[in-house]
Amino acid sequence: MDAQHAYTAEEVLEIVNTLPPKEKETLKSLLLLEEAEFERLVKEDFAKYDATFKALA
Repeated sequence: MDAQHAYTAEEVLEIVNTLPPKEKETLKSLLLLEEAEFERLVKEDFAKYDATFKALA
C-alpha cells in the first residue's frame, strides 16, 4: 500500500479480500467491530458497488 494514495472503497475491499484469515481477524479487531457488524458492512458495500465490480472485471 502507498501512504500517499487515497484509496477508494473498492480498492480497500479488494485489499481486505486478499488478506489471509488471521490478518482479516486482526483488522476486524482493530476496527473494533463485532463480526456480524463487519460482515454486514462488507455485504452492504458489495451490494452498493456490485455494478462497479462487474464493470471492472
